[in-house]
Amino acid sequence: MLAKSFYACLFSVCLLGLSTMTQPVSAQLRPELAPPEVMMLGDSITEAGPWQALFPNIRILNRGVPGHTTYDLWRELKATVALRPAKVFLMIGINDLLRRATVEQTFKQYTLIVDELQKNKITVVMQATLECSRPQCGGAIESVRSLNQKLQAFAVARNIQWLDLNPGLTNDAQGLLPKYTWDGLHLSKAAYLYWAERLKSLIQ
Repeated sequence: MLAKSFYACLFSVCLLGLSTMTQPVSAQLRPELAPPEVMMLGDSITEAGPWQALFPNIRILNRGVPGHTTYDLWRELKATVALRPAKVFLMIGINDLLRRATVEQTFKQYTLIVDELQKNKITVVMQATLECSRPQCGGAIESVRSLNQKLQAFAVARNIQWLDLNPGLTNDAQGLLPKYTWDGLHLSKAAYLYWAERLKSLIQ
């Protein structure tokens, strides 16, 4: 169970709406700010999370960018590394697969990102790519599952922390469950609550 204070924080976030609680990326990159303890790195699924409000005692930088693929993230990685985060929670890949990149291409690009972060002494937590709902993306669910098998094996081989939210948010037949999404791809408040709970032991 989450602490009462955490529920109170989440309730206030929900009243205001998720999007209003996430600072624009440009506002988070001011050089005078101390390096972030945690960086959330990914696409719009990451971007919509009210991370600083959910974890107010930790310096969290939200570097989720709507529409980003693994290639986009890789292309901007020097700027990301320059912000000197202590720990990065990485989730990326769904946009690649929805745009018909192969599982192998997406996997290779993802691992290049991990390699570069580690080379710069940044602790990485690899997060499984979230499934979408079957009515929304059909056969892409199988590609996501195949990608996650490869990513998990890579994480185990490299002794990298691995977090897979799919068992709590999806099922085999439907993919991402209606309770946890408002459009079949992006997440509901209930999903962010679940994600935050799973992060608690890793983010402190």
